[in-house]
Amino acid sequence: GELRVGIIPTLAPYLLPLFLQSFLQNYPDIKIRVKEMTTDVIIEKLKAGRIDAGLLVTPLQDNSIIEYPLFYEELVAYVSKSNAAYKKNYVLADDIDMKELWLLEEGHCFRSQIINLCELKKQSTESHFEYEAGSIETLRKMVEMNKGITILPELATMDFSVKQQNMVRHFKSPAPVREVSLITHRNYVKKKLVDALKEEVLASLPKKIS
Repeated sequence: GELRVGIIPTLAPYLLPLFLQSFLQNYPDIKIRVKEMTTDVIIEKLKAGRIDAGLLVTPLQDNSIIEYPLFYEELVAYVSKSNAAYKKNYVLADDIDMKELWLLEEGHCFRSQIINLCELKKQSTESHFEYEAGSIETLRKMVEMNKGITILPELATMDFSVKQQNMVRHFKSPAPVREVSLITHRNYVKKKLVDALKEEVLASLPKKIS
């Protein structure tokens, strides 16, 4: 059969390479179509029957969607040497200066999560320069080349060089995490295909995360 999957952009570059090759090898008779979409679009297409499953961050608070939590991914700070937080072993949300924080553009659930984490709505947002990135990789490079600080999901740091790892700061316990789930619509029928996908994703995760 065919399995049509939507995945959010802040997850796709880091999760897809982990499981896709093994899935294709283990299930050669399944045609899998994967497309990056925002959370809202994934939910909309699930309900319309245009995709079969989604990989995104939950909870969604939508009774028509079934969520299968896969793992919890820690969020970490990525800090330039010029930022005050670089000198700390662990950071707090209060250590993050809104004027030095690089954020994703509107429409990304990861952006909303960071705003809530840092309680940024309470802070002044006045700045001489405003930039909203379309990808996590852009945020990373902005910190490396232009100072400042950003927040990254743990999977995005797995292939970091030693120099890049030295710029990672964990939040003081309890560390913030995001719940990553496989979701389907309640009227879903391709259960065996989804179960196969779920098993491959879980088997591919680094031990630290799984």
